[in-house]
Amino acid sequence: MIKQTTNKHWKITATIDSALCIGDSGSSDTGTDKATVKTTDGKLYIPASTLKGIWRHACEAIARGEKKHFVCNSPRAENMCPRPKKELVNENTKAMQDNHCIICQIFGSPKSESKIFISDLIHDTNLEIETTAIRSGVTINRNRRVAEDQRLYFTETSIPNAGFKFSGDVLLSNNITDKQIEFLTAGLKYVHAIGSGKTRGLGWLSITTETQSPDTETQSSETDSLQTSDDFTELSLQVTLQSPIITGGRKPSGQAVEALNYIRGGLIRGALANELLADLENNKLDADFNKIFIEDDAAIFRNCTPAANVLPATAISCKDTPGFIADGKHGVFDTLMERIVSEKADWMYQPNCPECCGRVESHSGFYEDATGSHKERHLNTRLLTRVAINRQRKVAEEGLLYHLTAIDPVIVKDGKAESQNEKESKPVVLHGSVRVPPGLVDKVVQTLEHKVMRLGGGSSRGLGHVSIAVGKKSSSEPLSERIKNFNEALSEVWQAYKCLSNTSIGECDGSYFTVNLQSEAILTAENGWQRSMVLTERMLQDIAACNTEVACNTEVACVRSFASYGYAGGWNAAWGLPKETELITNIGSVFVFHTTDIDTWLPALQKLENTGIGNRREEGFGQITICDPFHLHTRDTLNNNKENTE
Repeated sequence: MIKQTTNKHWKITATIDSALCIGDSGSSDTGTDKATVKTTDGKLYIPASTLKGIWRHACEAIARGEKKHFVCNSPRAENMCPRPKKELVNENTKAMQDNHCIICQIFGSPKSESKIFISDLIHDTNLEIETTAIRSGVTINRNRRVAEDQRLYFTETSIPNAGFKFSGDVLLSNNITDKQIEFLTAGLKYVHAIGSGKTRGLGWLSITTETQSPDTETQSSETDSLQTSDDFTELSLQVTLQSPIITGGRKPSGQAVEALNYIRGGLIRGALANELLADLENNKLDADFNKIFIEDDAAIFRNCTPAANVLPATAISCKDTPGFIADGKHGVFDTLMERIVSEKADWMYQPNCPECCGRVESHSGFYEDATGSHKERHLNTRLLTRVAINRQRKVAEEGLLYHLTAIDPVIVKDGKAESQNEKESKPVVLHGSVRVPPGLVDKVVQTLEHKVMRLGGGSSRGLGHVSIAVGKKSSSEPLSERIKNFNEALSEVWQAYKCLSNTSIGECDGSYFTVNLQSEAILTAENGWQRSMVLTERMLQDIAACNTEVACNTEVACVRSFASYGYAGGWNAAWGLPKETELITNIGSVFVFHTTDIDTWLPALQKLENTGIGNRREEGFGQITICDPFHLHTRDTLNNNKENTE
């Protein structure tokens, strides 16, 4: 099946006629008073928010000049659309839709979505070529006509008169009208300068547009191999970041929002639902939409993380040099088994670093397990500073400076060449998965790969541009094998403690298993309404009976829990309202259980591993792994691996 998209796509090229300076909020190694913005790999760029702001201002000026349009007073939210009807009695409201002026219809408002999505305009050049220059300036004393004392300043700009070209994309929504496109075209011609210092000759440019041919969607030949008609299908997701992305998070204080170091499954779920709704007539829900999002056995969208594995809460590392040996650090090892056995033996367990015998502390994060060695994966963040511009005075609006913490889309490493300026950069790729109901794999795959291009906030201002690749999820080690390996390793530690003098410890009977959180979980206590951060044996039995339809009445006991809590909220785009703030159990938490009949529990545990536990599982919460293999990576194992390496 080939389907042509209706979204209009413009290619925008801005040629700098003078020198460009767009102020950067961060520190600069140039020593200037004002540095110009650059990407992480050192390229000059024009932020999409800057272009959108001046583009909107130009369209507002044109609309007001025609004197037949009501235009709200941006940038303050309280003065923007929708406006009370009593304020519009004497205004021309023929062009308004849903109480929104023509400008808010195009560029969006605090209550409506933008119809244009702009990417950053990036100057693509060789990083070894110098692209910036330092411009000095001084304030003149009006009385003495000489340089004012302490008023010498330096500004970093692009090289003057170099004709640098910045290119980017503008995607127009499929419901934009011809009249609105006319406003956009006229407004873009009205833009002659951008950035700071426009009245002093900086930022003068000329902009050209080119209409791109519509994208086509083709069904991949691999889709048929992913489809299974009898059961749920597990698909793997690879999300490649094309621009900085805001993943959401708490706003503890001030004006900056903390960024999560992964993409929540709810973001992908919402983006998919938005695209599927756009294809439905009058947004009327069909059976496929209900199966994916509404029914009890709906699709489950798991978090997209830098690596496939999560370090458990029982993992620790050297306090002075934390990290894996493969990364040149002192190593990370797990302490769960020693803690369980030492508590049974009434011993105090105090581990130290196997490399320097120093103090240790808990170590969290994501890691890859390749060729027997572990490597940690981090995401870099960028602090983006934005400010609204006063339309009358053309300066920063008071009280509207804010900061955004975004995940950086590239990883920069020093190159291997002799040149010190040469650096190697590669895009950030996040890994996740989705569990799709029977018969809907084709629709989900096609939509994710060809239509979902933006995730997170600020998508109309160049943020959250992604590309998604879908494949078949590889199978993991069988559950029964993991439980067997865990109990065998635990028995070895148990026997080692029994050989110690003055130690009274019984036999290691029955079977132990762990429940490891691979994402935050929203757990409900035994009373049925109160939130909890601990998974008790009664809660586990109730969850297993509810989710698996198999009553697990076999005796099970919660031996130990290693958990911490946090809070999670969110925004429901369908309702236009914030989600309820929930008490969550943090990712990496570990719960240890003991049972005398593990065979009875195997089917239920396998089902829970596939579907998760707790509330809002379809958004990625409550995903678990039973008996995480990292628990086998003890301190003794770390020492043995080090000796074999040497």
